[in-house]
Amino acid sequence: MRLYETLSRRAVWSYRIAALSVLVFAGGFIWHRFFGLATPLAFKIMGAAIAGAIIAAVLAVAALVAIWKDGDRGAGRATAALFFAALVLAAPLWSLPALVTLPRLYEVTSDPAAPLAFDRVARIRQGQANPVRYETAFAPLQAQAYPDVKPLIVQRPLVDVYTSVRDVVKTLDWQILEEQAPEARRAGRIEAVDKTLLFGFLEDVVIRVTGNSESARVDIRSSSRFGQHDLGRNAERVRRFMAEVKSRLAALERLERMERVVAARQAEEKEKAKPGTGSRKRDNN
Repeated sequence: MRLYETLSRRAVWSYRIAALSVLVFAGGFIWHRFFGLATPLAFKIMGAAIAGAIIAAVLAVAALVAIWKDGDRGAGRATAALFFAALVLAAPLWSLPALVTLPRLYEVTSDPAAPLAFDRVARIRQGQANPVRYETAFAPLQAQAYPDVKPLIVQRPLVDVYTSVRDVVKTLDWQILEEQAPEARRAGRIEAVDKTLLFGFLEDVVIRVTGNSESARVDIRSSSRFGQHDLGRNAERVRRFMAEVKSRLAALERLERMERVVAARQAEEKEKAKPGTGSRKRDNN
């Protein structure tokens, strides 16, 4: 029988490693999100923190098992280590289902056969950023995972559709890098950057609007600047964009319909108010 309890070294080290992992992860996150730390370096820092959290969790579980068997002290430290490790591992565990079930893509486009090219973005992406060329191997993977990512074709004049598209880009708070309004046979074009809400990762977008005075087609390409798996973010961005454009065009159609009704009523009232209109009607009767 043991006369006194010893402090579990596994519990102590699990606590130290877990606490350090929280500090490293939080530091990398804050530095990247608010102070411009390069994304590749942020990936490495947060990846090291995640690895540390996994080690701390394993040590904490081993410590708790040993404490249960031997009666050593340190259960509180081991439990705290599990809590801190869970804080760090929450984000990767939350992303795990998408990582496993969705294809390894970092971009999607509504036109895989003739993908939109980046111009301004091509001059920005440097170093470890993803290439600006569209990988043809992505097309079948996208078609299987995101069959709804397609061009938007509407029976509206090109200029009206481009205006609505530009308004949606502003509403979504994307930073416009370059834009070209449609002129004659030249398509409308917008390049923009979106930033993810939580981690502040940069996602590049290029939009093309083609058509004529009767109909228009909207194409979009959304691409993560860093990372080999977008966890479905780009497809969600395209869906949201297309839904917003449809909603805005539908609202415009309703407004125009109301304006036509009002104009027709005003014309009818003016016709009734013309001098002699009433007497002519009485004579005809």
